[in-house]
Amino acid sequence: MTNDKIKETIAPCGLCCETCFAHASGDIRKYSLMLKDKLGNFDVFAKRFETLLGNPVFAKYPAFKEMLDLFASENCAGCRNEQCKLFKNCGVRPCHQEKRIDFCFQCDEFPCEKTNFDPALNKAWVAINEKIRATGIEQYCESARNRSRYP
Repeated sequence: MTNDKIKETIAPCGLCCETCFAHASGDIRKYSLMLKDKLGNFDVFAKRFETLLGNPVFAKYPAFKEMLDLFASENCAGCRNEQCKLFKNCGVRPCHQEKRIDFCFQCDEFPCEKTNFDPALNKAWVAINEKIRATGIEQYCESARNRSRYP
């Protein structure tokens, strides 16, 4: 995989953009669009199935559809192409642009307090960058692309 493809896939913080639900060309969006297409006008049938089958889970279909619509509509181009749409206050992108480094682990100040991440994300960010440093960005990129973003 080329260095440019790796940087397109892995954000400066180390998160895999392609596995994010907001990424325009990610699998979550792709499969959500496919599922929406396969479900078609299931709204009408969900109401029928609730009555016919006596299963109250079908009453929850509108909430499921709302979430599916969100997943199908996201259009983030990745953190290197635009400000993160999920973490509006993310401090990584402006820092990496200022310091002209590709990934946080390459910075002399890593780990720092500039990310503005909550404690859980901060812990994951440190672990991800330590893993990249230990295994190399190529190996990390391949494994990140093939695992769940939300374990």
